[in-house]
Amino acid sequence: MSSPLPSERDRAILRSFARRIDPSDAGAHSNLGVLYFNKGLPEEAVAAFTRALELDPKMQVAQRNLEIAYSQTGVYERRLSELRERLRVHADDRDARWDLARAHAAVGDSREAIAEFTALLEHHPRDLGAMLQLGLAEKAAGDLVRAQQWLERAQVLDPRSSLIQFYIGEVLYNRGLNDDARDALARAIELSPDYADAHFLLGFVLGDMGLHEEARLARGRAIELNPALGRAQTNLSLDGYNAARFSELAPGREERRAQALEIAPGGQLAHYNLGLAFRQKGYYAEALREYRAGLERGEERTLMLQAMAEVHLLTGASRSALELYDEVLALETESPKIWNERGVALHQEGLFREAGESYASALRLDSDYALAHNNIGVALSHGGAPDEALDAFRAALAARPGFIKAWLNLALLLFRTGRLPLGLEAYRRVLEREPDQPVAWNGMGVIYAELRRFEEARNAFGRAIDARPDYAEAHYNLSFTLSNLGDYQGALRETKRALELDSFYVAQRYELAIDVQYEDADIAVVPDLAGDQRSPDVVEAFDFDPDVLAAVFSDLASEPHETPIEAPPGVGPYQLAADYLSKGLFDSAAAEVSRAMARGADRAEGLTLLGDTFSARGLYGEALERYAEARNGGGGRDALYGFVRSLTLIGRTNEAREGAEELLSVDGESVETLLLVARVRMECREHELALELLQRARASAPDRADVLKQLGDLAREASDTEGALSAYRDAV
Repeated sequence: MSSPLPSERDRAILRSFARRIDPSDAGAHSNLGVLYFNKGLPEEAVAAFTRALELDPKMQVAQRNLEIAYSQTGVYERRLSELRERLRVHADDRDARWDLARAHAAVGDSREAIAEFTALLEHHPRDLGAMLQLGLAEKAAGDLVRAQQWLERAQVLDPRSSLIQFYIGEVLYNRGLNDDARDALARAIELSPDYADAHFLLGFVLGDMGLHEEARLARGRAIELNPALGRAQTNLSLDGYNAARFSELAPGREERRAQALEIAPGGQLAHYNLGLAFRQKGYYAEALREYRAGLERGEERTLMLQAMAEVHLLTGASRSALELYDEVLALETESPKIWNERGVALHQEGLFREAGESYASALRLDSDYALAHNNIGVALSHGGAPDEALDAFRAALAARPGFIKAWLNLALLLFRTGRLPLGLEAYRRVLEREPDQPVAWNGMGVIYAELRRFEEARNAFGRAIDARPDYAEAHYNLSFTLSNLGDYQGALRETKRALELDSFYVAQRYELAIDVQYEDADIAVVPDLAGDQRSPDVVEAFDFDPDVLAAVFSDLASEPHETPIEAPPGVGPYQLAADYLSKGLFDSAAAEVSRAMARGADRAEGLTLLGDTFSARGLYGEALERYAEARNGGGGRDALYGFVRSLTLIGRTNEAREGAEELLSVDGESVETLLLVARVRMECREHELALELLQRARASAPDRADVLKQLGDLAREASDTEGALSAYRDAV
C-alpha cells in the first residue's frame, strides 16, 4: 500500500498532534500511528504503534495496526534483515538482539521472541530487562509456569522492582491463584505506591474474590493516578475492526501466531479452552468431558491427550494417565516433561523401578530437569537406596536452588535415616525461602520432638497450624507434644480436631513433582515401608561440626535466594519510572515520569529522568534539552552529568568544558565523573590533565575495563602505541 508523501503542512499538523497528546495514553499513540500511516509515514507509524503497545501490551487494536503497517510497507522484513546482519557480524550485540526479540514479540511471534531473548541471556546472563521480557514472551505463548519462573528469577536479582512484582501478580492472576496474586500486587504497590496498573489489576483480583468494596476502591485509586484507565475513547483501526479485512491486509499473521502458540491453525480450540476453564475451577470431570469432545472435533491431538493425562494424574487415576502418556510419547518422544509425568503415573502404581527409568529418560533429554532429579530421589528412597536418593535430591537443588519440594524431600530423607541435625537444617533452608511453609514447620516439630525438645516442638507445630489450619498431621503431632508437656486438656482438644479433619494419622510423605500450568500439584506418595526405613542407629548428638554441615549444603547455594524485603520508609515519586528505565522500557518510563510530574513531583528530577530515557535510546539532542531545562530548574549532580555527557556525545566538547569542571568540583570522587571529565579534556587536547584523572579513576577502580580502555585511547592519541596496546590487553 503506497500513499503520497505528506506535504509540509501535513507534517506540521502531525507534529502538533504528537506534541499535544498525553505521553502516557496508549490509545492516543495508536491513533497518531494511524494518521502517520495514512499520510505515508510508515516508519513514524510503526514507532507510534510500538509505543502504544509498550504502554498497553493488551491493546489489540494497536497490535493489529502494527501488523498491518509491517505487512503493507515491508518495514518489518527490512528491520529483521538489518538486525540479523548485525548479529551475524557480532553475535553478542545486545542492542541488536534486544530489538530483534522485541520486534518479534510486538507482532505476536512468541516462539521467535523466546528464542532471541534466550540467546541474549546466554551472552548477558544477568540482563534483567531480557529476563522480564522472556517471562512476558512465555506468558504470551501460554506457558504461565515458565513465565513465572523467569519473573521470579529476575526478582531474586532485583527484589525491590515493583515492575517485576506486578508481572508476577499478573501471571498468578492468570493462573487463577487469586490469593497469591493479591499478595504480589500488594507488594508492588508497597514498593511503588503510585503504580496505577497495579492498583487497577488488584481491583480485578479483589472483585474475583468477592471483595467488591475493596475492588471499587482499588480501581478508583488507579484511575486517580492514571485517568486514561477510566476513559472510554474511540481508537482508530486500519482494518475497521473487520476480521476479514485484517486477514487481507496482514496475510498469514493469524496462522503465524497460532504456530507460535503451538495450537491448531485457525485457533480451533473451543473445547480445549472450555476444559481449561473447568480445570482452573477444580471441575476435573467437566474438563475431561470437554477434552474428549475436542478430540472428536479434531482439535490438536497431542495437546488434548496431554491435558487429559494431567487431569487423570492429578485426580489419582494413574493407570488411565499412563495409557494416555504412552499415546502422547508415540507422537512426541523428545519431551522431558512427558517422560517425567509418565514416571509419576508409574510411581503411583507402585512401579518404582519403571518410574525411575522414565525419570531417567527425562534427564537424558534435559540433564538439568530438577523435577526429574527430585522424583528419582523419591523412587530411590522407596527402593531402599537412601544414599543414592540423597545424591538425587542434591542434584535437583543444584539445578534449582529454590526448589521447595526437593528441600522438603531431602529433609524428610535425612530425618528417616537418623541424621536429625542435617534434617533440621534442611527445613530451615525451606523457611528462609517460605517463612510460613507448613510442611517445613511440621517437620521441624517432629525432629524437635524426637530430640525431646518439646517446647520448641510445640512452637513449630503451632506455626504449621497457623499457616494451614486444616493440617491434620500437625494437629496430631501437637497433641502428642502437649501430652509430653503435661497439657492433657490441650492434647485432647488437638486430637479431637485432628480426628475431625482426618480419622487416620499419616506421617509426612515424599512429594513427587510435575510441571503443570494451572494447579499447584501436590502429589505425595505413601512410603514403601519395606524399603524406606529409619536407621536403627542411635541418633547423632546435636552438637555437630559446622564444617561438615557446610560440606553437605555448600554446592546447593550456587544462586542467591530471595530474602524478605523491607520497603524504604519514603518511596520516591519516580521510583516506578526508574524501574521501567532499568528494564529497557523507555516509553513506559517517560510516561510514568509525565504522570508523576502531573501529580506535583519535583520537576527538575523528572526532567533529568526524561533526559536519561532519551539518552538510553541514543537521542542525545533530545536528552540535552531535558538536562538543560532541569539545570535551569535547580537540578543537581545527575542533571549536570547528563548535560555534560550529552554535549560530549554530540560533538560539542568545547561547550561541555565549563560544565565538566563544575561537575568535577561537586563530584570529584566518582569514577563515572572522572571518566567523563577525562573524556572532555582529551577532546580538548589536554592530555596531561586527562591522564591525571584517569590515574585517579584507576586507583579507585583498578579492575574496571572501561577505565583501562580509556587509558588506551589516551595513549593512542599521544602516539604511545605500546602503552595503548598494554592498556587494551588489560581491559580485555
